[in-house]
Amino acid sequence: MKRKNLIAAVLISISLIYSFSRIESGRNKVSVNPGSVLVQDSFLLGAMHDYLDSTYVYLSDTLGFNIWHKYTIPKGWGWPVMYNNSLTLPADQLDTPVYRYSADIRARLDTNISNGLLTLMDRPKFQYLAFGQRSDYQCEDISKVDPDYWFYTYHNNTDNGSTVKDTLDYSNGGTGYAKRCLYNRSNPGSNARMLFDSLRGNMEHINTYWGVTWLGDSHYDWYIMPRIRIDTAFANNPANQDVEVCRVVINNRDGDSLTQVIKVKNFKETEDSTYLGEYIEEYYSRPGNPISNLKIPAGYWFNNDPEVSFGDQNCRVDFKVFWYDKCDMWIDRIRVEDEPAHNLLTLKSSELEEYIRAEVQDIAMAEINSGNESPYKFYIEEFEMNHLPCIGYLNKKIIEYSNGRMSLMVNYNHDLVKAFIPNSWQKLFSPQQVKKYLIDSAGLREIFTECYNLEGWRDDEHGGGRESYVPT
Repeated sequence: MKRKNLIAAVLISISLIYSFSRIESGRNKVSVNPGSVLVQDSFLLGAMHDYLDSTYVYLSDTLGFNIWHKYTIPKGWGWPVMYNNSLTLPADQLDTPVYRYSADIRARLDTNISNGLLTLMDRPKFQYLAFGQRSDYQCEDISKVDPDYWFYTYHNNTDNGSTVKDTLDYSNGGTGYAKRCLYNRSNPGSNARMLFDSLRGNMEHINTYWGVTWLGDSHYDWYIMPRIRIDTAFANNPANQDVEVCRVVINNRDGDSLTQVIKVKNFKETEDSTYLGEYIEEYYSRPGNPISNLKIPAGYWFNNDPEVSFGDQNCRVDFKVFWYDKCDMWIDRIRVEDEPAHNLLTLKSSELEEYIRAEVQDIAMAEINSGNESPYKFYIEEFEMNHLPCIGYLNKKIIEYSNGRMSLMVNYNHDLVKAFIPNSWQKLFSPQQVKKYLIDSAGLREIFTECYNLEGWRDDEHGGGRESYVPT
């Protein structure tokens, strides 16, 4: 888990970087061509949160460090005031336009390079954006799904080969396999059934008591987004508007449920609208059938037990769909995402997009283009599997806005990434799987690991746990 210890000046981390492009210089300075990448000619040596040496007395001269870093959070804990490690820049936070603090951040980058330090850029806005959560739970049988994403499928899945069948669907926005459900014309409702249930990797929403206040699962609203299409002729017949299509059932850790019935009229904005047959994932509230339970407010509904942790064997979280057998239906997947992911990836917020552009171009690249090589990489720490869609989007935007010069470096904790899988301690991702998740999909170029090499574990002292033998 991430530890933001204020005494981190003695926790030395030698950066192990897996790089797929040539990267910037270390302590030794080299000339910079704007927009280009640089050749690293020395190892990076530093301490996370080493900004605590606010007067730069020890960082490069005494300790021989060549990189500067400060942890941040979205609101209230940005970069420090110059030469004062007890105060942070009040404007350096999520909701403030970049122009209000860009000069102060650039001044810090200038000071860092004058002291021979590259800068690992942990930024408040990127903490919000990178840690948005999105999962796509596939409705088809596990045999039809990429085996490396088996955990996003269900233990129980209906396919009778005729009325309910997994089939390739590339029409009306289809992208591959979907579950096709054909209703019984002679006796509607007689074949009604649960289509799938018992999600395999079902612990992505119960981390509600994590001490890192902006990363836990209780801080933002959750959006439940089943991707469905129905027959157009049936949908546009006024006589069918109150016909029930399906019922979405959402279970929390204890098995308590919320349900949402989706009717034909929920596919249309108004009574006079025409449904064109496309897949949709957000539904219209209509008189007599509001869509009220596909958005779960921030809080502890998914898990209200602070004693529950990763590795829980009793989690009953599920997202399942009951089909009423009254209307032909095709269902692709159920997407579950929180507010940051919803704003960034689904709504494509222009405000958030401008935040990314300005942090990259008006701060980092502005310094690089002026000859300051201190901006090294943007950086985030340990993450979970469902953070990767937002991490990948942010990384690709950083690369785009910097013309390939900057990217997002991540800290990979293998145990944390697989912690949403029940009995995760008994499961390992292969190197090929890790490459697929982080590099092929998210487009990451550098992967950083911390081995806490100056610490160890002792079960026979102080009740067990992490021990440090570094003088303080």
